[in-house]
Amino acid sequence: MSGRPTSDGDGVQITAQSESSVLLVAGKPLGEPIAQYRPFVMNNAEQVEQALQDYRAGRLA
Repeated sequence: MSGRPTSDGDGVQITAQSESSVLLVAGKPLGEPIAQYRPFVMNNAEQVEQALQDYRAGRLA
């Protein structure tokens, strides 16, 4: 599967060689730093590590 912006910048064209699913999410930029590890997305590495610890300890609901 591959995707690219349309020539007018008002959309995205996606092509696939076989049956595929696509999740397209858009929003305004946050203007904040982003740190990501697997499904955890925070503002810095320390917050990601805390989220991992909380998840492993069963504190995330």
